[in-house]
Amino acid sequence: MIAIIGVLLIQVLAFFFRSKIFDYMNNIEKNSCELEILIATMNRDSLDFLSVMFQNNDLDDYQILIINQTTEGNLLKSNKANIRVINSFERGISKSRNLALNNAIGEICLLADDDVIYLKHFEKKIVKAYKNNNKASVLTFKTLTTEGKPYSNYPQKITTLLKFYRKILSIEISFKTKELIKNNINFNENFGLGATFEEGENVFFFRSIFEKGIPSYFVPETIVIHEPVSSSDDVTSDRYIFGRAAMHYKLQGSFAYFYAIKLMFALLRRGLIGFNQVIPKFNVALKGIRKYKQLQK
Repeated sequence: MIAIIGVLLIQVLAFFFRSKIFDYMNNIEKNSCELEILIATMNRDSLDFLSVMFQNNDLDDYQILIINQTTEGNLLKSNKANIRVINSFERGISKSRNLALNNAIGEICLLADDDVIYLKHFEKKIVKAYKNNNKASVLTFKTLTTEGKPYSNYPQKITTLLKFYRKILSIEISFKTKELIKNNINFNENFGLGATFEEGENVFFFRSIFEKGIPSYFVPETIVIHEPVSSSDDVTSDRYIFGRAAMHYKLQGSFAYFYAIKLMFALLRRGLIGFNQVIPKFNVALKGIRKYKQLQK
């Protein structure tokens, strides 16, 4: 009987690692550091992309954890002491963020995507901001577009996130790791790119933070460069409408139907869709709501 249980246990563990996380490539010991950058990427087999991200800085100066969502035949490896890699066979940005959070070693962590460029000595701004506000557990910062302009209409001074958190990009988010883990804060894996609803992951992340009363602020310091558009900017796409309608249903219940109507009028008024697209796009919103309701059953 003991032998049978042992075999079954080995099979379960083997299945878990085949389906969830393939392996930790190197340096998996959790030796803490002051700041760690958590990078989400896909199908990488080389660290070359980091040279673009850190072109204004010395890559060796940074502690990095890369979550590479990939397949068994396309694994990413690291031979650098400061760069850890986890190859995951799951899909979805929220799953990637959660996996990174659960394996982070940084006292402070910064979320990252693989298509950004960091400004010179960006880390000093982050560390200094936490030292100046030692009560803060979450701080967000500013993004500069590749055209040299602010990505959003940011506040001019340090402020709480309640009034504009829906505009915050993932790449602007930093946090004290222990505080998030202690409060069981993570990303809703039904939302975000690669999930059932490819919108809204940051909204639910911040709402969890607010509900737990975790001190969170915006700091008007620019740390990163990104293209002037992101995956959330294509407001006429079926992906966006489907995901946003589901997000609003989770937030507001039946009022999401009024949101869908309001969205159609807004897109029509701005000339982003024509009259002949209103009904098809509205039906996409309804499908998003129905899909979310099905998942709750």
